[in-house]
Amino acid sequence: MQSTQTIFSTTIKENLNTPQVSTLIQEMVFELSKKKLHRLKDESKIQTRAGELFEIYCKTLSDNQIKTSENISLVINGLIQAVSYEKEEFLYKSIYEKEQLEKSIFSQKQQIKHAISNTYATLESHIATDQDETSDLALKALNDVKLRGIEMLGIIKETTQEAILTTLEKGSDIKDTIYEIAKNLLFQTVCEGEFKKQRIMDIAKTVMQAGVDIANEDQRYSKEILEGAADGLKDGIAKAIEKFKNDLKYAPEEVDIFVEKDLNQTKKELSKIEEDLIDMLEELSLSGEGVSKNILTTIIKEMNSSAAKIRRAVNEAKEAIAERMEILKEEAVHFEIGLKEKAEKRIESFKKDMSEFEKIAGQKIEVIKSFEFESEKAKKAATEAKKMGYRAWEVAKNMVDNAVKSAKEAIKKDDKN
Repeated sequence: MQSTQTIFSTTIKENLNTPQVSTLIQEMVFELSKKKLHRLKDESKIQTRAGELFEIYCKTLSDNQIKTSENISLVINGLIQAVSYEKEEFLYKSIYEKEQLEKSIFSQKQQIKHAISNTYATLESHIATDQDETSDLALKALNDVKLRGIEMLGIIKETTQEAILTTLEKGSDIKDTIYEIAKNLLFQTVCEGEFKKQRIMDIAKTVMQAGVDIANEDQRYSKEILEGAADGLKDGIAKAIEKFKNDLKYAPEEVDIFVEKDLNQTKKELSKIEEDLIDMLEELSLSGEGVSKNILTTIIKEMNSSAAKIRRAVNEAKEAIAERMEILKEEAVHFEIGLKEKAEKRIESFKKDMSEFEKIAGQKIEVIKSFEFESEKAKKAATEAKKMGYRAWEVAKNMVDNAVKSAKEAIKKDDKN
């Protein structure tokens, strides 16, 4: 500490009557304090040392008769810089690494997306040349797989529109078919990815917006389109929550603090999901100008009193989450050491993967650029959406027809009895 006081005092004396003395005070406090605090890891020791240094600097200011409020502020600023220096350096490094990781993740997602799209095209071309009697079944199977992955392909809205337009062209069971289309598209898409409220609502809004756009253009069936889509989304959300609840029961018994945190967040999000659905419809209603505006207003009023299915699914899911979290808490006691080791391994893995991610991102940048020809992308997306839309209609219509058939058979059976 003596050397710190000597260096600071000597420097101040040498520059006492120069204009740069104020600048030197803060700079010297920062540099000298940073060296003294560098090796200290315990926070209480850091604060003790900072207090001692403050007294030394203030005494030097007093000895040189420049202990003013402004100069004391400079000392304080220098000390704060020194105390927070390593933490800020670590923060900036972490931010940089996070940004690089996000870029790399985006690149990886693009690679996966294009790899899957290319595989779809490859399989479709093989099926097209296949003379086997099962080729139609193979094509339907492929389209069903693609239909579940329309979020990844980025054609949810386009597929929904094509499915609704196909329904209108066929001209039968319009409301019921659109109900099944909306329910199936939302349920399948949600189940193919992360179960997060915002993601669910984004998918629901995309599907509903497709219905609104067509309803405004084709006003003959506006009511059927919008009521079918809204009811389908409501029941699709309830079905997705029900599946989430059931999947939770059979999830691996792995104790993970991150899993517990996610479950707690999901529990909070589910509490207001029905309100969010109504808010989304209100947002579309307020932003709309066509015939859909008044129809959506009526739908919202009815939905406020008919969302019991979602509420029941939400309450059951929240109970399942609470039970799951209790299991995690009980198991956590026995796995505390394992959790620590897991966290350390994750950190090490993160560090190792960072450089590899950056290499891959650099190597694949040209691949990503090659897919940036918008006209080609739009043309391909439109073609894909048309096929997916037809298959979505086909699946929905089969469900409606089966329901009607079952109802008729039940009536016949009652008549015979």
